[in-house]
Amino acid sequence: MRVMAVIEDAGVIRRILEHLGWWAPLATERSPPLGAASWPRHANLPLTYHPVPDIA
Repeated sequence: MRVMAVIEDAGVIRRILEHLGWWAPLATERSPPLGAASWPRHANLPLTYHPVPDIA
């Protein structure tokens, strides 16, 4: 077996993989987050952020 060509264009690669059924969505291509009803009972909503001073 020898390499005959190299495809570097990401769009072409994606179209080929989609055609073959091998395309796995990227992490940014996911469904919207679930609602608060699906969170565990012990989770306190709304979540708050408390800044911590940098002591490094």
